[in-house]
Amino acid sequence: MRKEYRQRLAKEYRYAVTKMQEAQPAKKLFYFSVFFGEAQRVLNLEWNRDLALIYLVTQHIHTQINAQAPILVQLPIDLAIVFERLTQVASDLADYFEKTENEGTREELYQVLACLAEIAYVVSGNGSFLYEKGVIKF
Repeated sequence: MRKEYRQRLAKEYRYAVTKMQEAQPAKKLFYFSVFFGEAQRVLNLEWNRDLALIYLVTQHIHTQINAQAPILVQLPIDLAIVFERLTQVASDLADYFEKTENEGTREELYQVLACLAEIAYVVSGNGSFLYEKGVIKF
């Protein structure tokens, strides 16, 4: 990925994380939408498989939380914990883009994406059950 696009993502992602850290839980998801929105804008300028994966994972977690919103209060997981974890992992993704291309490894990126997938899963019925049992831990 071209340096200018990596820097653009780093800047936008860090701004979104800062706003997520300041926001109430309900508004954190609004700022998180920057992650897939900006990924899509950069994909329109330069194709990159890893960025396509970032787009899909971040869009899925956003959709999953929105879709589950009416029943989330019934799940055995504190939503504040979910949003706190989402903010932390979003920060990790911003950290990844703040590094130079040679510093950030694909393994590091995939670990961040796996954490995001875990958050999306924990707000599902089975995921919250596994969280309650202690199988999934934040």
